[in-house]
Formats: sequence, C-alpha cells, structure tokens
Amino acid sequence: MNKTNLLIFILLVFLGGLVIAIYFQSQPVSEPLPLETHPVPAPEPIKNPIVHYPVPEPTTTPAVIPPEQNDTKTESVDQQLSETTPPVQKNDKNFQVALTNSLSNQTDHKLLQMENFIQRFVVTIDNLPERRLPRAHLPIKAPGGKFLVAGTPEAPQTSSRNYKRYSIYITLLESLDRDLTLKFYAYFYPLFQTAYEQLGYKNAYFNDRLVYVIDHLLAVPNPPDPIQLAQPAVLFTYADPTLENLSSGQKILLRLGSEQRVKVLKILKSYRGELTSSHP
Repeated sequence: MNKTNLLIFILLVFLGGLVIAIYFQSQPVSEPLPLETHPVPAPEPIKNPIVHYPVPEPTTTPAVIPPEQNDTKTESVDQQLSETTPPVQKNDKNFQVALTNSLSNQTDHKLLQMENFIQRFVVTIDNLPERRLPRAHLPIKAPGGKFLVAGTPEAPQTSSRNYKRYSIYITLLESLDRDLTLKFYAYFYPLFQTAYEQLGYKNAYFNDRLVYVIDHLLAVPNPPDPIQLAQPAVLFTYADPTLENLSSGQKILLRLGSEQRVKVLKILKSYRGELTSSHP
C-alpha cells in the first residue's frame, strides 16, 4: 500500500469514528433502572380451623388409660395432651395399650391393625366418601373368604352367604361401650387431630370431618336383598348405576346386607348425636 492509499484509509477510519460518535451523542441516554426490591412476604400464619363440632375436653380419665398416662399428681389430662403433643408415632404404643384394655376379648384385638392405628383410622375416615379406599391403610383386617355371588350367569345377584363374613365386625361394633368409646376418643383426640394435620389439613378439624363422613354414610340407600349385579369385565358391579356410583364407604354398607346395615346405621346415628352435642 502506497502513502496516498494509506492516508485515504486513515482518513476514512477517522470520519467513520466521527460519524458514530455524533450518532450516539444525539440519542437519549437511558440510565439503568433501579432494581426493585420487593419485601419478602412473611409466611402466612396457620389459622385455627373453624370448629363446628368441638370435642369436649375430658373431665375424667377413662379407666382403660395405662397408669403411666394417668399421673394426675403433676398435671391434668388437658395438660398431658396439650398443643405440644409429640408426633403420633411417639404415642402409638401407649395408645395401643389403652385400646387393648378397652376391647372385650382377644378376638376383637385380632380384628384390628394395632400398629399405627390412629393414622390408619384417620386416613380411612377421610377416604370413605371417595370412590376408592386405600386398603393398605385400613385399621381393621380384611374379612376372610371371597365375595360370593348368587343368581344365574345371566342375572347375578348378591349372595346372603356374604353377610356372615361381616357379622364378626358388627358384633364388635355392637359390643363397644359407647360412653367409654367417646371418653377414649376425647382423651386421645389431640393425636387424631395431629394425624389429620399430617395428611395436609393444617386448617381443618378432624371431628368435623368425622361428622361429615357419618352423615355421608347415613345417606346410603337401603335396597332390599338381594341386589342385582352385572359383570361387564372380570369384576362384578351393581346393575343399578345409582348404586354403582356410590362411594367406597357406602358400598361397604351395601355389602353388609339390609339387616346388618340397619344395625350399623343405628349405631352411627347414635355416635353422631354424641359427637355433635357440644355444638357452640
């Protein structure tokens, strides 16, 4: 490159830089926006649930409570089962002892799933109005045998032989002392509430849910025996769509048969009356 071309090149570079500088000077300078600082919101405090049917505080200690849980010399029952009640698992052993003492015989004891009974009971109650029941978490052991069907292949129906499979559970329910059971429930209620909150219901009251579920079960239809079935696939279903669309809890009542179903509904109604007697 000769000197003339070099001078022309330098001149062009200079002019180009000058044009660019003039252009940017003519544009408004935008200052960076200040960063917005949003205050971190404080976690919303857990609200106390609206209680429709409060469980009465126990005024006396049920006789079935183990002696180590009945030290009234240092603290009252209400103090023992305060808001600082340890997790349910830490109380499960003492609860099992009390539950065993409340049962009338060894046969009744064998019907129950004693380990983690409170959690099982709470999970089952919460799911009875649903279409499916988590059978792995049932607080009672499943009845022996299998579901029997009568009628004909073209018109199957429920068999009365099934009702005997459930009679032992009806006998257990009838043998429970209602007043003692309610005292037992009231004494240990903080543990039931803790188990319910562990399911994610931080602002809900378990006893209200229990009353709701009882009302749901009391609304079950009471068709005469036998009930007509259908077999669209491997499993049998109820031929009546109204019955087939019932919840898992209501279908359990259907399986009991009309006579046993009436007995259970009568007992449930009596417990509901007691559970709602402390309505504010």
